[in-house]
Amino acid sequence: QCSLLSNIDILIHLNLRQLGGVASIYEAIVKCLLPSDSSIKESDVKQLLQNEDIRTLLLFDAYDEYPDKDKGGNFVSRILEEQLLQHVKVLLTTRSSCIPEGCDKLTGRIKLTGFDGRASEEYVRGVVTGGDEEATKKILTQFNTNATLADICQAPLLFVVYAHSAHKAKINIDFRSVTEFFGYMVNCFHYHIRNKAQTKATAEEQAQFQEFIDNHDTLDRLAYEALCAENQQLTWDRDIIARELGEEFYKRHTDIGILVEEEVINRNFPSQPDPYKTEVRLFHKLAYEWYAAHHFVERLRSSPSSLPGNLVDLMDPSELQHVYRFACGLDPLAAPRVLDLLRQKEDCDSLAVLCALEHKDKAAIVLDIVRDLVSRDVRIRKDDSRLLQRTTIELVQRACEHGFPVSCLQLDMSFRRFDVTNSCIVLESDFRLANMRTVKVLHMEDSYVGHEITRDELLGLLRTCEGLTELRFGSSVFLLPLSIPPEKIPPALKRRNINILYDRRGGPLRLREGPVYRLSFEHGQWEIHDQRADQTLCVLIYQRHSQLRQEWSIQELEMAAEADVEISALRLNESFDTVADNSQSIILTSGCTIPVLRTLQELDIEGSNINQEMFIRILSYVKECPQMILLFFEHSQLPLKDVVDPEQIPSQLKERELRVLYDRGNGLVYRLSFDHGQWEIHDQRADSSLGVVIDQSDSQLRQEWLIKELKMAAEAGMTISALCLEESFDTVADNSQSIILTSGCTIPVLLTLQNLAINGSNINQEMFIKILSYVKECPQMTRLFFWSSQLPDVVDPEQIPSQLKQRGLKVWWIDDDGGGDGVPRRYRLLDLESGRWDITDIDSDTDSEG
Repeated sequence: QCSLLSNIDILIHLNLRQLGGVASIYEAIVKCLLPSDSSIKESDVKQLLQNEDIRTLLLFDAYDEYPDKDKGGNFVSRILEEQLLQHVKVLLTTRSSCIPEGCDKLTGRIKLTGFDGRASEEYVRGVVTGGDEEATKKILTQFNTNATLADICQAPLLFVVYAHSAHKAKINIDFRSVTEFFGYMVNCFHYHIRNKAQTKATAEEQAQFQEFIDNHDTLDRLAYEALCAENQQLTWDRDIIARELGEEFYKRHTDIGILVEEEVINRNFPSQPDPYKTEVRLFHKLAYEWYAAHHFVERLRSSPSSLPGNLVDLMDPSELQHVYRFACGLDPLAAPRVLDLLRQKEDCDSLAVLCALEHKDKAAIVLDIVRDLVSRDVRIRKDDSRLLQRTTIELVQRACEHGFPVSCLQLDMSFRRFDVTNSCIVLESDFRLANMRTVKVLHMEDSYVGHEITRDELLGLLRTCEGLTELRFGSSVFLLPLSIPPEKIPPALKRRNINILYDRRGGPLRLREGPVYRLSFEHGQWEIHDQRADQTLCVLIYQRHSQLRQEWSIQELEMAAEADVEISALRLNESFDTVADNSQSIILTSGCTIPVLRTLQELDIEGSNINQEMFIRILSYVKECPQMILLFFEHSQLPLKDVVDPEQIPSQLKERELRVLYDRGNGLVYRLSFDHGQWEIHDQRADSSLGVVIDQSDSQLRQEWLIKELKMAAEAGMTISALCLEESFDTVADNSQSIILTSGCTIPVLLTLQNLAINGSNINQEMFIKILSYVKECPQMTRLFFWSSQLPDVVDPEQIPSQLKQRGLKVWWIDDDGGGDGVPRRYRLLDLESGRWDITDIDSDTDSEG
């Protein structure tokens, strides 16, 4: 029952690589999955798949190798886009570089990342070593301590080859490059079949065996042409490739598994007699890159001008990185030319690093490449593979060891901390950057995890980077010291005049506005760097923010106000506590204080309970901020009536035309009228509507606020789409002009109310008629709902107001018939002429919104 297929009746697995030219899913199943003498026809398969009672799963395998994927209207695309067989579940496998477009928006994605640590260990112990713990530990230790192996052996097939080879060798097999490993693996294919031979090979057979290992120029060319071809034609016709390679070469490489034969549908049938043909492919996509790299290197050696000018477009480095890495490893003299090609393509710097270090024994060539690479920005990203991170660190270390200036080192969400004791940067991956003496610019970005950097860590980092001219922190989630006493800054650092910049515009907690700050070594204080006339600042202070983060935000506000930088908004999220008695500062729940800010434009207070006295004090603070034009309250509790005596509102605020807005989170925004000291609807749109739920558990104040909203909406002519009384209905006033709630609050007649729902009440005949009398006074009401309530089985039709019959009012009684799981609801509609309830389906009410 735990199986993913436990609720599937039929699983249909189709290898899309074999389906070029096939017109329909039904044809594909008949030709690929059924015996040639089967009596089942395409029409039979169609009938089966269209049966919605049969739970079917289609597994489309290797979409990236599907020959017709770029042809419009193919049957695979039609199924994926739900134009065909919408009820059938579909599972599709493809490389991440070839994901189909147009899939349903609810499509889920699973990324296969290869053998994880647990799977690797289970395979080695169970299959390779037969439970030998010591041998298992040895193999896994070799593997886990070699980043090159861990990177390329994410493919299970390659891991399997490595594990068996390492176990058989009984020695430490150490590979320092992917070229070295893949060459070893290809040789394993050859030597495996020789080792299985029953008799000792003759000298002639030995020579032929070595010839097959050393000379594969034709296969190199074919692989190169396959990768360069449009849509990468990765299969060959068996007869054609055998003729090209020679039968002996072909037979040897199919025997050892480097070439794989596969029977597929003959696209030319019936013009050709056989409906099937044999196609041939290499055992893995990396094998194409391996052999293509040999041909690539040969052309670089002999006639580089013969390479197509758009080679990096034909063999996209982002998809075929190993062609370029293998090329550099096969011939170090080719590496500079390969890197020249990579410069033609954007975002290839990471690949260039991997290519440069593929061949480590040609020091002079590698150093020239290192010098070139560090002359541009070098990045270490959090999401980089461990191999790429390790290689990039080695690149920086080599540059520093040889005195090459590293123009800019960027740590993109990869920085964890600075180790003061060992004078090194520790990355999220646990790798360490120690020697950074020739790094000129160090730029650190962080968007998710806040890092507090102490004074000692900051000064230690500056001392470690001896050649540093600029240190930039590019996110507000870094927390730096608010200041550094000048006497704590070593004179040597002051003489270097390093630019320490803090760009707090990044990160999820702030809008992308505001200045960049620079640490002054003279005063030990932060100051605005490179101030522009159009700069603005927006700051959010949450209650959950640490004390230091709140202090930094306040310091920013103070610096901006002193420098006449416009503060477009200050937003206090559940962090507001009170206003000081002298109205000169806001006090936060943390105890931090925000002084009067003369360039503040907007103050937003969210999630606070504010009484009348506090409201007046907030207005007094606002009066001291001469540029403030908007005071905004959101999801807060504010006074309902007699909000403020108009006489208490400072005249400066009236002259300034300050707007005081209140968003209660129900779709309406209210504005304080300075003339009356009361709330009124703000900026009403023609299509505005209001829906209100009043629950018995709501406080008295909340119920009063909701009723006030209803009255304001009705007075403004706004549609009240629904009023729902959740166990809060009590009765209707004798004059039918109001509903009285259990709390004692009253709801007057609402001229724009359209739907009224009463939930969980016991209503007798007399009360029912009184409710109908109230409804009669609400001229726009067209539906009345009773939910989980007790009602009279029959209503006297003579007592039903005739206006309701003329209006076509629909009265619904909806009950769960006892309210248990799986018990269907009953929908009853009142016949206004007979006074009887008709059991029906609510769908019959075509105007109902449910």
